[in-house]
Amino acid sequence: MTELLRFFTVTVLGVVIDLAIAFGLHTGLGVPLWLAAAIGFTVAASANYVIHQTWSFQSGPRSLSARRAGLYAMVALATLAVRVALVALLDRVLADDLALVILICGAGGSFFVNFALSKFVVFAAAPDTP
Repeated sequence: MTELLRFFTVTVLGVVIDLAIAFGLHTGLGVPLWLAAAIGFTVAASANYVIHQTWSFQSGPRSLSARRAGLYAMVALATLAVRVALVALLDRVLADDLALVILICGAGGSFFVNFALSKFVVFAAAPDTP
């Protein structure tokens, strides 16, 4: 299984958790959609870090580290910024009854930012030393 496929598998699991939390907060508790999206993302990203570190990126270091967790937190913030911006934009232009569609679009758009930054910044394989 390739890194992209492993990353995608973990991310899909995270997105299911993320969207369930966000949708439940928005529809059940009336939390604004952008804030619900941020909360769902944060919970899922925390779990995803551990799984990505130990399984998704097998060409890089496999043990957990505070340094990589910090890098992943920065990547998550960048990804979250993309996600919230997309959700806020779509929420302004689409009907309110499309909340789940808006959340899915935000998740899809931020996926590629997350993968690129995770692969090349957080979980990059150490360079070969001569």
